[in-house]
Amino acid sequence: MANLNGKGQRVSNLYTIHPPKSDLILLFEVVDEEGISTWGGESPQYCIQWLNLSPANHRVLVSAWDSDEEDAHLVGQSLDITDIIRYASL
Repeated sequence: MANLNGKGQRVSNLYTIHPPKSDLILLFEVVDEEGISTWGGESPQYCIQWLNLSPANHRVLVSAWDSDEEDAHLVGQSLDITDIIRYASL
């Protein structure tokens, strides 16, 4: 039976800090073992397809940018999400 508050909304003991979806542009890159990009784009679907067709030592990096213009700035640092993609594909 679900825990409900006085307004009929589900209550959870989990605390999350997920902000609303941001306006940042996500860039996905498939890189080789030396970090050289072999594919890059905004499509996670194409990224996963490219990774699946690449040698096993290729990785996926995702980075956030403040725009898709030439003068865009990187926000934070790139994250390696290869393991997440591979485990999700099991």
